[in-house]
Amino acid sequence: MKLDFRIEHEFGSSESIKPVELATLFQGVTKQLDELLGTKRSWYEQGYSRKQALQYKIFTEEGISEDVLDRWEMEYKKDYPNWTTGIWDGGSDEDSAGVDCYPSYSSTHRRKNPLNLVVSFSIDLSQTRLNVEKMINFLSFLLHSTNNCTYSCVESGGYSFSEIIPKENGYDEVYKKLFPDRISCGWMLFIPAIILPDLIPDAARIVPVLNGNKQIGTIVVSTEEIFDGNNKEHQGKANDIEIKLLDLGLLPLMTEL
Repeated sequence: MKLDFRIEHEFGSSESIKPVELATLFQGVTKQLDELLGTKRSWYEQGYSRKQALQYKIFTEEGISEDVLDRWEMEYKKDYPNWTTGIWDGGSDEDSAGVDCYPSYSSTHRRKNPLNLVVSFSIDLSQTRLNVEKMINFLSFLLHSTNNCTYSCVESGGYSFSEIIPKENGYDEVYKKLFPDRISCGWMLFIPAIILPDLIPDAARIVPVLNGNKQIGTIVVSTEEIFDGNNKEHQGKANDIEIKLLDLGLLPLMTEL
């Protein structure tokens, strides 16, 4: 059984992110993704067609492709300060993985130069090496590779997206998460706050995230097993955690990140 995963990571940067900085972040993320899934992928620029995209390999044996960096530098100067980009692994539509970074928004101005990093991939549940420990390590890598993270979430099965249900006079939007306009829990959720385990007894794990000796936040894990956003039991566990977090004032609106 195939299961699609999405990791959404909201962070900030003191300055507009430069091509070499984003390429270095992409390189780290893709290496961690290979460790997470037990794969060895090649990565390419995105393009208007599959043929065009496969022409430009991002990483070489020596490191980041100089040709790609030169092209990104030109795009950066043209689109400054809003330049961002994405990469993909050249796989088929059903099995491809991607890493994208694009400008985000914060009505509260908690982040300077807000950015959203999105990592997407699919797994075969009968063959995967993925487990909760590996995913916590992957999320921890993202948190220590970026600054000012206000939200990071791992989900699958379209947990945070709506399903359109046609009806006689239009349609309904049905969500698996409880609060459509707020952040969601999914499999695991990072919040930049100190949360004690007894505050969320429904959580499978409460993992403190440290920067040196200082705790910068908490990862809340909903299930020990691989989270399936289509599984009613898994949905219920994530929903229960979302209720607790809302009661604690720790489930902000998406626009407040």
